[in-house]
Parts: sequence; structure tokens; C-alpha cells
Amino acid sequence: MNTSTPHNKGRDGWQRDGKELVWHRAYGPWLVTARCPVAAPFNGPSELTIRLAVGGSDEEITEAMDAALETDGIPASLLRQIPLAEIKAGARAALAKQEDRAMNDPYPVPARCLTEQDYTLLVAELARMRATGTTAPQGELAGRLGIGKATMSERIKRSKELGLWDGQRLTDKATALLTQWWREQEGN
Repeated sequence: MNTSTPHNKGRDGWQRDGKELVWHRAYGPWLVTARCPVAAPFNGPSELTIRLAVGGSDEEITEAMDAALETDGIPASLLRQIPLAEIKAGARAALAKQEDRAMNDPYPVPARCLTEQDYTLLVAELARMRATGTTAPQGELAGRLGIGKATMSERIKRSKELGLWDGQRLTDKATALLTQWWREQEGN
């Protein structure tokens, strides 16, 4: 079984490479790489590659080649080990940092959404939760607000109808309302 190895230290995790964020992790002789374009309309990787990454001393090369020959190419067990949910959550968090989003404090979403401002806070919180790696933000936020998932879905649908949410991120209208809300908060 391949395990993550320390010989790739310093490269693990997300790093900026031009217009992409790139994630690397070594598993035995195999290097797994995920790429996430910063300007993509989604918050996850668009490419995942696995390649034989043999290098170092003669002994290290021999050891790595023996391991690769033993599995006759990329082993199925390696595919099962790739932490795709962790990679996607890390991509969202890394992209959020690239965009300088405020990610720490949750938005004060009201228990009932009555105004456009209320719906803006709702979708802003969903976007913040996604950016910080929450894998099921709608369900988690519904639980926090004490409402059912169906009610949450209806609120998200209403946010789209109001032109505040495009299904992935805040619209310009929602961003303007959120900016206004922030200014009001600073005044208090």
C-alpha cells in the first residue's frame, strides 16, 4: 500500500503557480497533482494527475522503480487514497485567500429572511462556508438556523430570483448590498 511520503516535503499543499493554484502530494514513487485555475467559475480543481516521480540517489531511484514495477503501474489502492474532498476543501480555502475574502466571522443570518439584505446575508454566509472548506454548507447552515433543508432550498431559490446568487457566488447586486451592510456595521 502506498502512503504519503516525506521526500516531497515542502511541496505538499496548495501553492500559487502563475494563474493556478497547485497541490502536490507524494505516495511512494507516485506524485499526485491537482490544479485549480484562479479565474475559473468554480471553486475546485479542474485537473488531477498522477505520475511516476523517481529521482534522488541511485538507491532512491532503484527503490522507487522497484515499488512502481511491483504494482505494474498506478495501483488502484492509490486512487482510493487520494483525498478528493480534502483537496476540494483546500482549493476553496486557498482561492478564498487569493481573493482576500473575509473568512473568519460568520455573517449574522436571520432566522427568517424577509428583506433583500436578509437574503444577501444568507448567500454571503453560504459562500463563506464553501470558501472555508465546509463540504455541505446548506445543510450545516440550515441546522444552525434551526430550519429544514427544504426551507433552506427555498431561500436559496428566492435569492436567485432576487438576483443575489448565481448558484456559485454572489452577484454584483448582492456584493453591493453586502458592502452597504459592512459600512453600516462599521458605523455602529
